[in-house]
Amino acid sequence: MSAKLMAYEYVPPGFEMVIEKNEVKAWNLWWNVQLTDDPESWDEEVRAINKMQRKLDEVTQDLRLIRSQMAEFCRVSPLFPESVDILCEEIGVGRLTMPYKLGCEGRNLLECLGYHDAESMREQRTHSLREYTRALKRWLSGERPESPIDAKVSGFLGEVTEPREVFVKGILSHLESSEFSFSVIKDICEVECRKMMGDSYDTRARPLHCLDCPGSRMDEDSLPDCPCSHGTLIDVGVLCTRVYNDWTSVLREYRRFAEEYILSYTFALNSWLEGSTVVPVTYLTPCRYLTEEVAKEIPVRVHASLGDRDAFKVWLAACLLKTLKSNQRWHKINELIDDFPEATSWFREIL
Repeated sequence: MSAKLMAYEYVPPGFEMVIEKNEVKAWNLWWNVQLTDDPESWDEEVRAINKMQRKLDEVTQDLRLIRSQMAEFCRVSPLFPESVDILCEEIGVGRLTMPYKLGCEGRNLLECLGYHDAESMREQRTHSLREYTRALKRWLSGERPESPIDAKVSGFLGEVTEPREVFVKGILSHLESSEFSFSVIKDICEVECRKMMGDSYDTRARPLHCLDCPGSRMDEDSLPDCPCSHGTLIDVGVLCTRVYNDWTSVLREYRRFAEEYILSYTFALNSWLEGSTVVPVTYLTPCRYLTEEVAKEIPVRVHASLGDRDAFKVWLAACLLKTLKSNQRWHKINELIDDFPEATSWFREIL
């Protein structure tokens, strides 16, 4: 590996630095929270967490890699919310255990260090497509959602109708084909969206933008460069089996899934940081995607993954809580979490 992490004593809090070919490269680890590289833009919560970091004894390379992976996090990645569980498990064991790309916000820090190579990206795509295949089959058979991706797929699709059943079977036939072609999957989803949206079809809108993203373009027999493309395009396809007034309605529904899970995970992390017992967040229901069973499981799983508290875990969990709270908030749109300030009440203890 030609690149390596710079000695931590020379790295300012909130940043990561790498030496590659005798050159020093720096990354802002709060980019996916503030969307700027200017430390002057950091809010009081970020500054308080950075202050915690300064008080830590030597931060190991393993912990630095976890923090670097967290800087990639994007809640509209098809790996969300599994990405949060991955980070919680890694914080608990103190090392990078699953070098998946958790979003496109990290700007190639882990790639530079050799962790997002072709093999790991292939493994991530295979894992994601397998999960989508399972979720689509469960919807077809009328089974209750067992995982967040089950809930997302079944929620986006709604009740079983003949047109939706035809669409899902078409996707599954290609996902399970020995002559799998991602181009065919993309074409099926694009046709569905044009059929649903008519004249209002617009690929500039998320998640429709993935239909025209350079990272999702590929040769006939290859997978896209962007690890988000395959999952996001299937999300787009299943969303477009429903009738919406315009693309803003599609965007609103797409966001709703993330908002419900962001809220549940922030409550879970917040309670661990406060040292509180696990309390099921049942008052969030009724929700469109977060089932009562899953709402009860999330805090139990998060607390179990993080384990006993120590200064390093508290720092990383605080970074994760802030990341979940603020990622994508630069859109300045009111969200579910705005109605629940107690979901991040731990920050009041450190300010």
